[in-house]
Amino acid sequence: MTVQDGSDTGDQANSLPTPQTAADFSFPMPPYDIQLQFMQRLFETIENRRFAIFESPTGTGKSLSIICGALTWLARDAERPKAAAGRGAGAGSEKDRAGRMAGEPDWVVAFENKRVAEEEEEEEDGGSAAAAEKYRRWVVATRRREAGERRAARARGYRSGGAPGTESTAATKRSAGNTSDSDGCVVDAYDSDTGASKGGAAGCLDDGPVRYSEDVRRLLERRTANKPYYHDNNGGDSQDEAEAAPDGLPEEPSATKVFYASRTHSQLQQFVREVKRTRFAAGDSPIRCVTLGSRAQLCTSDRARQQSGGSAHLLNEVCAEMQQQPNGRAKRCAFLPAQRTPMLDFKDAVGRRIMDIEELAREGRRLAVCSYYGARESVRAAHVVALPYNMLLSRAAREAMGLSLKGNVVIVDEAHNLVDTILAIHSVSLDCATVGALLELLQRYLARYWRRLKGSNTVYIRQAIALLRAFDRFMKQCSAQATNAVVSVGEFLERARADHINVFKIDRYLRVSRLGRKLNMFAEPDKGIAGGGLESGNQRAAKRERLADKAAGGKAGPSGAEEPGRARSPAAAVAAFEAFIECIGNPSRAGARLAINVNGKKEVELKYLLLDPSESFGEICKDARAVVLAGGTMKPANDAIEQLLPGLRTDPCRMLDPANARIFAWSHVVAPSHVCAQVVSAGPTGVPLRFALQDQADGARLREAGGALAALCSVVPGGVVVFFPSYALLRRMLAEWSAAGIVGRISRKKPVFAEASSGQPGRPHGDDVLADYSRQVRAPGSAGAVLLSVVGGRLSEGINFSDELGRAVVMVGVPYPNLASPELAERLAYYESQGDASSARPGAGCSEAAAFRMGPRGRELYESLCMRAVNQSVGRAIRHRGDYAAIVFLDCRYAEPQIAGKLPAWITGGSSSSGSSVVPCSPFGPALANIASFFKRDFTDGC
Repeated sequence: MTVQDGSDTGDQANSLPTPQTAADFSFPMPPYDIQLQFMQRLFETIENRRFAIFESPTGTGKSLSIICGALTWLARDAERPKAAAGRGAGAGSEKDRAGRMAGEPDWVVAFENKRVAEEEEEEEDGGSAAAAEKYRRWVVATRRREAGERRAARARGYRSGGAPGTESTAATKRSAGNTSDSDGCVVDAYDSDTGASKGGAAGCLDDGPVRYSEDVRRLLERRTANKPYYHDNNGGDSQDEAEAAPDGLPEEPSATKVFYASRTHSQLQQFVREVKRTRFAAGDSPIRCVTLGSRAQLCTSDRARQQSGGSAHLLNEVCAEMQQQPNGRAKRCAFLPAQRTPMLDFKDAVGRRIMDIEELAREGRRLAVCSYYGARESVRAAHVVALPYNMLLSRAAREAMGLSLKGNVVIVDEAHNLVDTILAIHSVSLDCATVGALLELLQRYLARYWRRLKGSNTVYIRQAIALLRAFDRFMKQCSAQATNAVVSVGEFLERARADHINVFKIDRYLRVSRLGRKLNMFAEPDKGIAGGGLESGNQRAAKRERLADKAAGGKAGPSGAEEPGRARSPAAAVAAFEAFIECIGNPSRAGARLAINVNGKKEVELKYLLLDPSESFGEICKDARAVVLAGGTMKPANDAIEQLLPGLRTDPCRMLDPANARIFAWSHVVAPSHVCAQVVSAGPTGVPLRFALQDQADGARLREAGGALAALCSVVPGGVVVFFPSYALLRRMLAEWSAAGIVGRISRKKPVFAEASSGQPGRPHGDDVLADYSRQVRAPGSAGAVLLSVVGGRLSEGINFSDELGRAVVMVGVPYPNLASPELAERLAYYESQGDASSARPGAGCSEAAAFRMGPRGRELYESLCMRAVNQSVGRAIRHRGDYAAIVFLDCRYAEPQIAGKLPAWITGGSSSSGSSVVPCSPFGPALANIASFFKRDFTDGC
């Protein structure tokens, strides 16, 4: 195990001792040594409030180690005296607060201290037995009251499931204020001074002479927006409920949590399955584990799914409409009951049994309640929350879901691409078709309703139109020039002649007024006139798709699927516009750039780029108790740490500050004799194997690689997975090999399957190709097969090529990112500019300089981006302790020290700390003999 850290400096007086045995961690089987070490180091990291990176190769039981290590700490923390723990944490936070408030006026300091004291008191009360008892009494009283209402309703002949005077009365109130269908399209009166809408979600902020500060107003808006539909208490409480909660509705006590985030739905399912295997899921009081997902995964309503036509954007809009349906009870979602009891039943079910996201959806159907809102409501009492990356890494998403990381543990699994994911989440695109369609729609809306708009609505809609016109004019100029560029946000606003417009206020107006939803209703053609207001689900979906085509500037496919990056409805177009102007509303943000992309059709796309992930990730680290990044191939990690938390780099040697971060790296559980790594410098006829961009047009080199692969297939049993740097090179090589008869030679030994890019119609894609390849390899009497794939493609991550599916992984070329991309060049230039003054090159921040005069820091990042992708691809082969495979690099550059040093230690046989990583490099003849000798070994011993 490689460790880069220092001694811990936590509060030893109240620290929990580190468990020493597998039984202490309740590990369900005899662990490997590295599993026990992993759990111990994870326990210590959480206990000492650290940031750490854990690298444990796939097949070493990483998920189960995470679960047992984190949940053991959670269980022991619950037994710790809270008073002592609170004193240790409070002293540090008070010191930090004093530093932050230095130089502020006395009244500001006093207000902040009072606010913090109230929060601490609220937290202490939230975790106390008294608060739990108060909430329990309220639940009992609510169930008793609503059961009585249902009995009374049945006695009066009403249908069960809704109390008289609740849902129907609310629907009547909603419809009473809507005298015509067109009235629903008019936005509520808007106060430009306070940013409050007199109706809707922000209506609670209209307090007459009271004027809240912006921070307080944003907090109230957030709390109002996150308030679930069934928490509305306008109907009044019964005497039992009032007695149980004399101060209003009690807040459910919040448990200390472990937030586990991963990339895909299947990875979250696997994590939940592993949790079920442990003793933490058994007994009378199992841990509460809930998985969060999107409406597309958890929506219980078939009607909403049908009306959305398979579109995630439209499903969100349909859900919102069905919650606030103005036309009476018949159209309200049947799975949003007015009573609280069904949701309480759902939360109880989550507490009794651990369920993955599919089981949550089925439970919602069984109880006839919304699984999406049920999962959200189950978070406060949960001990483990499994969620996808985007919900954790985006502050807006966390606020929308009501997630608080304060004092909780955050574990990000499969975190090798964490920096890229954060940058992608906070990058926003706006295309010319969306701008044009939205501009036209807003102009028509204003022309129709300007006489009926109240407050400052007219002013802000006109300003939004002016901003859209500026964007439209700027895009047309860029289209005429047909040049790509990357500029600062301030320069963009100046060139677009929009620097005089208050973008922040427009963004706030669009969000508070919910103009997108009004435009969605307004844009439906002949609503309530020709159609009489009665539409089938298919007719409604067809109208929405026509609307989506116009907003996207193109036609939807036969399935109505969304095109990536395209707005699919007026509300989605407004959401894209909101997201874009929210980003450019802070032009001084560190690492903010704006890319101007013009395609071959002279269509322009504006893309906001965030080049510095530290601000977004720093918010997570600031709130969480501990943050752990885990993965099978985290190497190289130094540049990732420097980008995520630049404050951890303090000395000129660029070593980690040991007081803040720790890096743990374990080798594989397989014996070194089960891995054969080989760099092949030349092909069978002696032609050098090197596939840089300038070499990829050399037909002789391409044919030499094919000859080498054909020879390898004669000595490798089972499946051979070949990775190329790009789809373009894969297609070029495949064409060259076919013309030279090489594909035929390979196919006589092993059938060839090739992954196609998404732009190749009529060709099988990832899942189909993988299924065909797997069937061929596993067929009785089969000699295996060859699978041609691309680094970074659908088959390079998250796929299990264990045993005979991947007896050899072949890397053709080194997959460096494309330096011709202005976005990549700007990212490298920005990273270079953040280093020491001595390493910053002239012209930093200019894309051309980044491409042609890359400094040492930029080169380091450039190579790290490449090698992280390589490590992910070669890690597909070795998946368990008894597995074995050959890793073959058909490019002489893999023998260069700066490349070989970034390969995992389990491949090179070296140590990441000693720098002694070595991969054997030889011409084809000796390399082939070495590989053939490897597969003649007996791999049953040492397993």
